[in-house]
Amino acid sequence: MKRSPRLLAAVCTAIALGVAAAAAAGLLTGGATPASKAASAPSHATDLAVVQQHALVADANTIMVNCRNKEQARPASFILTCADAGDFLTGLHWVNWGAEAFATGTEKINNCKPNCAEGKFVSYPALVAVWRPEPLADHPGVRYFTKITRIYPGQRPPLYNCHGIGTPPCHPVTSTFDLWSHT
Repeated sequence: MKRSPRLLAAVCTAIALGVAAAAAAGLLTGGATPASKAASAPSHATDLAVVQQHALVADANTIMVNCRNKEQARPASFILTCADAGDFLTGLHWVNWGAEAFATGTEKINNCKPNCAEGKFVSYPALVAVWRPEPLADHPGVRYFTKITRIYPGQRPPLYNCHGIGTPPCHPVTSTFDLWSHT
């Protein structure tokens, strides 16, 4: 079933809003009970300002590191397999960029038929989430995403070694793996 880019963007936005709401709730309550919170009660406007400031800092200081060791914020494309660039994301439209980031786009994978040099790229619509930011060495205050999850709302690409080496490819709805680390 083919889905429109607007529908994909709406799904990503809903996911982003859900994560942001959960994060905001955690920041606002700080583990306090309603009674203890009422006792110390900073205003709602103060709480909201803290959440907004946290979001701005996360947005400005969180990046992705590509396989060429280049730092990127909200990249329009991103190579997933550096050895041959046979798997990459393109047309990325970021609907959220903070402690987690969400995008719609297309994953293009070389089918390597009859071989990778002569293969054709096959396109798969994808929702993309990058997450688990960690401090970037030698860059105080900067964090980089360490995990990526792709969600395939339509046709799914074949992934290999799903159940061990030598197994036939599978076609999962989602795929998560580690992103490059900055060296």
